[in-house]
Amino acid sequence: MASTDPEHREDEEAAAAGEDEDTGAQVAPIVKLEEVAVTTGEEEEDPILDLKAKLYRFDKDGNQWKERGVGTVKLLKHKESGRVRLVMRQSKTLKICANHLGSISTPNFRVCFCFSNR
Repeated sequence: MASTDPEHREDEEAAAAGEDEDTGAQVAPIVKLEEVAVTTGEEEEDPILDLKAKLYRFDKDGNQWKERGVGTVKLLKHKESGRVRLVMRQSKTLKICANHLGSISTPNFRVCFCFSNR
């Protein structure tokens, strides 16, 4: 709120002018970080499926489903062996919350997706 007193008005104008003023100060980094190559483990695999999903686990004690994570689910097929891996990473942290290895050609590899438009 602007003041009607001339002394306060001059102080406010000086403070506003001081905000725009460049002090010329330079800050040097304390620690020098070098670039590091990051590998995800997905370099030797081709994505078959890539979609956003929620992962739930069943809590036997409470007899209810609990959310395990929200993120992207990928089905990745290895280039050499042909094995398929299901990987789910959380959206913000990119932590792995599901990692299952199988093969589409074997009958015991089952994937179940539940879709909802809610």
